[in-house]
Amino acid sequence: MKTQPKTISIQEFSKNFSREQKRAVEDEIRYYYLLTSFKEAREKSGLTQEQLAQKANVNRTTLSKIESGLRNATIDTLDKLASAMNMKLDVQLKML
Repeated sequence: MKTQPKTISIQEFSKNFSREQKRAVEDEIRYYYLLTSFKEAREKSGLTQEQLAQKANVNRTTLSKIESGLRNATIDTLDKLASAMNMKLDVQLKML
């Protein structure tokens, strides 16, 4: 009988990380949330990847790779995608 692997929280997993490692993980998590919010907005607006890519003048494979995290998106590309969904991209800088 196989046993289920033990799951732990991200806090438990990262408790021995250096400050830089924790920041890198947090950056990745924020980027993941950004990508998933774009995908959710696309799906909520009823657009396929092909339709959004055409409206935003972005290659569909580029959009697919962005949504799956296989490619980093530029702010320009994210702005085109947001505009094509009648949304506004808002980028903010915050002090750490």
